[in-house]
Amino acid sequence: MSSSYHILCLSHDPAITVGEYGHRPEPALEAIAAGIDGHAGCDLAVGRYSYPLVEVCCPASRDQPAKLGCCHGGPVWLDRDWLRLLAAGYQTTDPLVEAAVTKVSSLCWPWERLRRLCVELDVELREQP
Repeated sequence: MSSSYHILCLSHDPAITVGEYGHRPEPALEAIAAGIDGHAGCDLAVGRYSYPLVEVCCPASRDQPAKLGCCHGGPVWLDRDWLRLLAAGYQTTDPLVEAAVTKVSSLCWPWERLRRLCVELDVELREQP
């Protein structure tokens, strides 16, 4: 089954798709770098769909129009299931899981950014404890 790539605007709550960019990720990543009309300064990512969503990409920091805490020289892809586990980890009261989440959440996926993907990830989220 072939995948398709869509830009996700995470500045909306919940996130919205901003367009389909074919069967390779490069056109979507190039579009983010060039700027998306109506989304200057927005938090943008790329979703790979084989319906449902399969992976999410945080673009290179230099190309990201939003000011985020992550800093990486190239695109960083994460599996949907990993993001679903991180979302569950944000909502736990287990101190060991909380400690693990704290270590990875400072990367590309703080609670507020991840929370906006709840529809695309097909998870029901509580508010952050």
